[in-house]
Amino acid sequence: MEQQSQPRLAEAPRSAERMVFFTDAVVAIAMTLLILPLMESVSEGGGLSAASWAAEHADQLLAFLISFALVGTFWRWHHALYERVERYTPALMRWNFLWMLAIVWLPVATALSTSDGGDASNVVVYVASIAAIPLVSAVIHLHVLRHPALVREGMDVDHRGLVANVALVLVLGVALAIALAVPAIGYLALLITFGTRFVGMALRRPIERLAGPPRRARGAADSDAG
Repeated sequence: MEQQSQPRLAEAPRSAERMVFFTDAVVAIAMTLLILPLMESVSEGGGLSAASWAAEHADQLLAFLISFALVGTFWRWHHALYERVERYTPALMRWNFLWMLAIVWLPVATALSTSDGGDASNVVVYVASIAAIPLVSAVIHLHVLRHPALVREGMDVDHRGLVANVALVLVLGVALAIALAVPAIGYLALLITFGTRFVGMALRRPIERLAGPPRRARGAADSDAG
């Protein structure tokens, strides 16, 4: 009997506190890495004035600001979900590590985005790298919705985060298609992301029907590891 109970204990949800702290540290490091190409350009710039350096590296500076803002936004969405999550399953841990992988890859994609004058493959890598983050985040949100025992007692998780992530993935997919169809547009295709909110409004009801109603946590442990 003791041997049979061990797998159940191994699969039982565990406290998410340390996982959240670790994730926050990874995000902070990734945001710091975004600045490294600019630091290198300063050291290689010789005696350039601040104005001359900014003009010469305007594309790198813009890419840094965009990626920094994106990582900050994705962290905020992640934090909004996990402040309600008290426990995690092994499946949730795996998805969370995949989310961190997408986050730490973004500094590489950002550096590539300003090399070779905006080559088409660089555009593809950059947009796809951004899209990977809300894609994994949507899976994480859906996993939590389907495992209400992971949520803090007395709290629930609604569909807003799931809708926002799915809408952004779809909009980035369209942006990628535009960039591939009309290479001259390049990164300007990302401007359509300003319409993400309206896409989310259109998707809200279909996603709520597919995902099912939010279920309030009752404090019972969920032994389903996904």
